[in-house]
Amino acid sequence: MLGAMNFITRHAFSFLISLTVFIFTVVNFDLGIIIVPIITMLTYFLSNKAIRFIQKTKKSKELGLTRSELNHIDSQLKLARSNIFSLTQQYIKVRSISSFKILNEMTKLARRILNIVQTNPSKFYSVQDFFYSHLPSAVELTSKYTLLTQQQLKDMEIQLALEDTRKTLKNLHETMESDLKSALASDIEHLRMEIDYAKLENEKNRKQLKYRGDSE
Repeated sequence: MLGAMNFITRHAFSFLISLTVFIFTVVNFDLGIIIVPIITMLTYFLSNKAIRFIQKTKKSKELGLTRSELNHIDSQLKLARSNIFSLTQQYIKVRSISSFKILNEMTKLARRILNIVQTNPSKFYSVQDFFYSHLPSAVELTSKYTLLTQQQLKDMEIQLALEDTRKTLKNLHETMESDLKSALASDIEHLRMEIDYAKLENEKNRKQLKYRGDSE
């Protein structure tokens, strides 16, 4: 969530701090070849944690979120990544093109929503149901569906269960499409406002040019 640049900065500073402590310890103290590396590694670990804490605090303030909110969203993103990985694991187990297509489209939708929230964590609150319910349900249903299809039985009850599961997955796919629209809603509204503003400015400039032409 903090991004690659924060990651590089954090580890670079941790390396410099631990290196400084290593040199200072070697020059000023005779602690032996075991204690010095331990102190150096401990310094790297603690400095990394401290810098990460500072970065998260700064990030949460920029986003207008508390640290606890940011941590919660971060944990939900990690869980969502795990669920998406579980979905991709089902690719090789589905036995029909239509089922594979639905599964693939659901995975793409999930990744897009995940990337949106990753970029703008405050959008998490507009798609909470996706994280708490829709994505976990997709994983559970897909897992049960592939398990049933692998049985290769012609039992009527199993066939009805498979058909019901397919319909539910289709409905869930539509629900996830709605989740994506919800995640993009504020961006679309902002874009519309920008377009309206640009139109007003353009009209204003046209009137000013026309007025200058009439004056001349």
